[in-house]
Amino acid sequence: MTLTQQNQPTQASLKTCVYALHIRTSPQKLWDALTDNEFIQKYWQGEWRFESDWQAGSDLHYYDKEGKLYSIGQVLESSPPHKLVYTWPEPEASRVQPEPERLSWEITQSGPHTVKLTLVHENLSDEYYQGVSEGWPSILSSLKSLLENGEVLEFYPHDRQA
Repeated sequence: MTLTQQNQPTQASLKTCVYALHIRTSPQKLWDALTDNEFIQKYWQGEWRFESDWQAGSDLHYYDKEGKLYSIGQVLESSPPHKLVYTWPEPEASRVQPEPERLSWEITQSGPHTVKLTLVHENLSDEYYQGVSEGWPSILSSLKSLLENGEVLEFYPHDRQA
């Protein structure tokens, strides 16, 4: 066994992040926010661009903020406007995880004008777990603000403190 192989995460060592929040919106508007690239770019602050037709079995292309193809995932499940599941693999050249990251979005009506969004982000290495656990609260808060108030939240860059 080489040193590189010893440092590769095993399926058992991968982590999962779960987030749940309530948003004053409709299931359809939230679904659209999760699948419309123009809307995605707003609450992701231009960090990523996603391209897909969001049908089960379809490819999902991830582009970084410079417009360079990062990787290609797959839509595993698509049940508008209630559930969306897809993979987010590392670039092939640097792939070390045994399985691609998997994101599951579940949308349920939780009140007359409120929906509950649950995000489960699975198959995270220790390295990605740290970044994801710091990134999703900002992204989801910005998504909520955009849907409820029409404005995204602004955050300092990751390398700068207030």
